[in-house]
Amino acid sequence: MSVGLSQNMTTASHVREAASQSVALSSLSDEALVERVVAGDKASYRVLVERYYRPIQGIARRMGLSSGDCEDVAQDVFVRVWLHREKWRADGAKFKTWLYRVAVNRVIDFKRRPRPVENVEIEETPDDAMSPVEKLAQHQDFVRLRAAVKKLSDQQQIAINLFYDRELSNAEAAEIVGISVNAMESLLKRARKRLREELKNIL
Repeated sequence: MSVGLSQNMTTASHVREAASQSVALSSLSDEALVERVVAGDKASYRVLVERYYRPIQGIARRMGLSSGDCEDVAQDVFVRVWLHREKWRADGAKFKTWLYRVAVNRVIDFKRRPRPVENVEIEETPDDAMSPVEKLAQHQDFVRLRAAVKKLSDQQQIAINLFYDRELSNAEAAEIVGISVNAMESLLKRARKRLREELKNIL
């Protein structure tokens, strides 16, 4: 067997092993992956990044950040996850709760920075199966909703985002924001009322 063929077979074997490991890791819970990350396992870290990178970008986008800032927030959050991995305590908050709390705080930090005025891209695209008229209606509805949400306070935006977009419970959302469950329920109630008022003004 030639050296080149042998090397190719070895490379293919490594690729298969890596793919098999990735599949196996993807089936693990967040907490199991975090335990491995704390020990320095980069493969487990990559699985967590793949699992939560887009949701964190979604949180940032729905709180009014530009595409570039959404990317920066997501990258910054996961850099912090890796750098501070040894501080993680399994008996504390759930990993997802802790991660979203970090993301929300970073978004708030970004929004407090002085920023040049710019148009935020609308990244959500209508379903290709829709007719042109349906696509236009969906796009217009999204633009109106996006404009209404931006009129809410930061805390109201966070509450709406976590409860509806991320589908978290009141208790999970409350823990992320750092308030009681009753306070979260009250915040959601005020946010819904304000959103209805803003949509009436837009429609």
